[in-house]
This record gives sequence, structure tokens and C-alpha cells, in this order.
Amino acid sequence: MNRMEEYEKLLQELDTPVPGLEQTLDRAQTRQKHRRRILRSITGCAAVFACFVLLVNFCTPVAYACSKVPFLRELAEAVTFSPSLTAAVDHQYAQPLYLRQTDRDVTASIEYLIVDQKQVNVFYRLDSDIYEYLHEDATILSPEGDAPPPCAYYLNETDIPNGELRSITIDFDDENVPDSLRLQLDIRDLGAWQKEEIVPAAPTEAALWDDTPEAAPAYIAHFDFLLKFDPAFTATGKRMDLNHTVSLDGQNITFTDLEIYPTHLRINVVDHPDNSAWLKSLNFYIETDWDMKFEPISNGISATGSQDSPMMCSYRADSTYFYDARHLKLVITEAEWLDKDREYIHLNLQTGEADHLPEGVELDQIQQKGENWLLHFKALRRKPHHSHQLFTSIYYDSAGKEYNRSSWSVTDLYEDDGTEISEYFTETFPLQDYPYSEVWLCPSYTRLWTAEEPIIITVH
Repeated sequence: MNRMEEYEKLLQELDTPVPGLEQTLDRAQTRQKHRRRILRSITGCAAVFACFVLLVNFCTPVAYACSKVPFLRELAEAVTFSPSLTAAVDHQYAQPLYLRQTDRDVTASIEYLIVDQKQVNVFYRLDSDIYEYLHEDATILSPEGDAPPPCAYYLNETDIPNGELRSITIDFDDENVPDSLRLQLDIRDLGAWQKEEIVPAAPTEAALWDDTPEAAPAYIAHFDFLLKFDPAFTATGKRMDLNHTVSLDGQNITFTDLEIYPTHLRINVVDHPDNSAWLKSLNFYIETDWDMKFEPISNGISATGSQDSPMMCSYRADSTYFYDARHLKLVITEAEWLDKDREYIHLNLQTGEADHLPEGVELDQIQQKGENWLLHFKALRRKPHHSHQLFTSIYYDSAGKEYNRSSWSVTDLYEDDGTEISEYFTETFPLQDYPYSEVWLCPSYTRLWTAEEPIIITVH
């Protein structure tokens, strides 16, 4: 073997891998590819997690849906008075928040909101280790606290034990819900009254004679909350044009549009100037193409009126918002009217003679005590165990001076032997400090009309 052959042999030995290292390069390349895949996976997960954090912090519905706090059952129990709010809770439509204040051994905490374009429902608690029975008076103001907004509001229930959820509904008619409102709560302790076992009842005859209000316990605490609403909720709602005119009992009524919100549904109407009566109420229901039935509001605001006339021009019903309905049917069965030539009733207090009384109403008795009067009216029930308003709170004397009654009572009617007359109820109308022998009352209605066949308006 010459030197050239030896040199070539050495080169061949260098090209031959050392035993045990033959797969080193392949293994290194595989590890590099695997490392890249891991880095990509970690980077992707980090991006997804970052997006999730942003959604939870800045999108209230996502935060609500992802939260595991066990409040659904309690909130569901707190909204049983409203099928619409029950559906809203079932569909996780709520804005959770936690605002807490303590004043003089009383703690108030606001925990949930159900809000849409036209209505705010606030859920809160009152609690104390000292006071046994807390009662609140609520005030709604602008965010600056200097003026009331154009809304109506009411407590949904008043007999709520300490520590349990309470609620107040704030309802806007013409305007939409603003970005924020101020809720003030003034708190009384009614525990002393509870200990005396005073049971709320209809005003007695003696109480109706006496116009002096009973002194209420002083306020023991005051709270002032600024409520801010998520725009994702306050923008919620939809409107459907109808522009459908029907004849109800010979009166032309145009159904202009339908508003559907998570908290309720509104039906808006206008009348014809030639009508001889004002529309005071509608009996109706909404039916979907899935044969689901939605009734008028029975607990809360059922209708709103016009400033220009006695007519009620917007009617409320339970909402179809959370139900997939392609078509709706508005089914009208009854209407209550106030005849334009019978907006006032002249009543002679000495003889009991009246020009006319609402349909199904009789003057049962007139009592006089000095310059105070009690007018007892007997009325036919429209439903078992239900009563309805016979007169507004306003009345006039012969000079046209306006008065306003501060109280009245509705009671059942009984025979002399104590047997209840279930078909009727009695409304007692007090006239206090009224030294005259005649009065002009304002009836809530004059007659009720029932359709022979339901009138149906289809909404697409």
C-alpha cells in the first residue's frame, strides 16, 4: 500500500460515524422540531388566555356566564313576580355588581341589575345585627343628584325579611334608560310595630274619618348609590311597526308599533279624533307561532297614559324577547271605555242622586260626620276575588276647585248573617273637610266591552 492509498483509507475512516453516534443528528433535528411545536402551543394558549381575560373584564355577559357564584337560584326566586324577569335570569341576562355601604349599624348592598333600553330592576339587601325589621323609602335621582329623571319607580315587595333580596323597578316611558342613575334609600326600623303584632289591613271606618296620618318611625340610616349600566344591556330592545287600525266597540284604534325588551313588551296605540270614548284599558294576550301565550303585566305598571287626554296609550305584557318566535299574534278580547260626555259624575250628597255611575256600580250608602263624608259604592267583580278601581283620586266642588283624596278602602261585601257576597266588593271614597252638599267625581271608566269573537292582529 503506497502513501496515496493510506491517505484515502484515512479519509474513509473519518467519513464513517463513530458507533453510538450514528443517530445523533436525527435525534437533534427531531428535538428541535418538537421544541418549536411546544413553543407554538404555549404561545397559542397564552393568546387565548389573554383574550379570555379581556372578555371577562370588559364584557359583562361573558363574565356572568363564566362566573361560578351560586346566585342563580336566589335571584330566580326573587323574580317570581315577573315571568319576563324569570326568563331573563334563565337566559343569564343580568349585570352582577357589588356595591356595599354601612350606616349606623345598617348595611345595604346592591348585587344585581336587570337592565334594558326602557327599564332598570335593582336587586339589593338590607341587613342589621340590631334592627329586626328594616323598611326602605327609595328615591331615584339623576347621576348628579340634583333632579329626578323622567321615570316611574316602585318597590316590588315591601315585606322582605332582613338579609334577603329586595328589588325596585325603574321604568322609563318616552326616554331611554341613561348611562347611570342615583338610588337613595332611607331606612326605618319597623321592629317595634312588629312586636306589637300590628297586622296591616284595609283602613277602618274610623281611620277614613280621621285625616291625621299616623307618625312613622324616624329614619335610622341613609344610603346613596351611583348605579352605572353596561351599554351592552341598555341598548337591548327592538321595535316592530304595526300601523294597523281596528274597530273596537265602534271606536277606531290604531296599533302603531310593538316594542320588545327583555323585561317587558309594549303595545302602543292612538285613537281617532271622532271617537266618542277614551280607551282606558285593554284585555289581550300575545301568542307565538309555538303556541306560547304571554299575558298582560299583572304586577307592576300595566299601562301608561297620555298627558293630553284620559286615554291609556301604551300597554305592557310579558316579554317574548328570549323566545324564537317568527310570528306573533295580538289577541284582543275586551276594552274598557270612558265616554267623553261622562268624564264627571255629579252626586247630590243629601239625596244620593247621581247623573250616572260606571257600569256595574251602585251607590250603597252615604255617611256624614261634620264636614267629612264617606261614600260607599258596591261594584260587580269581573273575576273571583278581584277588585278594580272605580274612581280616580280627584274630585271637584261646584266652583270647579280640585281636591285629592289621600286614602280609600276596598272591602268584601257581606250579608247581615256574615255570609260573603262573593260577586261584589265595596269601595269607600272619603271626602274630608268638604262642607258642601254636592260633588263631582271622576270615574275610572264608564263601561266594559267584550268582543263577540277575539280580534287578532298578526305581527311578522
